[in-house]
Amino acid sequence: MLSSISNKTNYVLCLNEEAKYLYMNSKQQLIRSKCHDFMVYKVLNGNTGIFLDYNDWLEKIEIDVDTFLELHLNLCQKIGKIIRKK
Repeated sequence: MLSSISNKTNYVLCLNEEAKYLYMNSKQQLIRSKCHDFMVYKVLNGNTGIFLDYNDWLEKIEIDVDTFLELHLNLCQKIGKIIRKK
């Protein structure tokens, strides 16, 4: 007999001081900035233990999937620019 497993997905934005300030003003302000001191996580069933740095962040804010995707892309673009400069 198969048990029914409910998968609950949450999206979390983790920020440090500068990113928190920008995001609290507006999501677009964070996106337009050069700040990359944030991370987004897709958390399945509340299991954050797989993310080694999850508890290192100053602030954690639950976000919707569209915000998650937008900020994930933005972060990838910002980090990509840094890597390409090296």
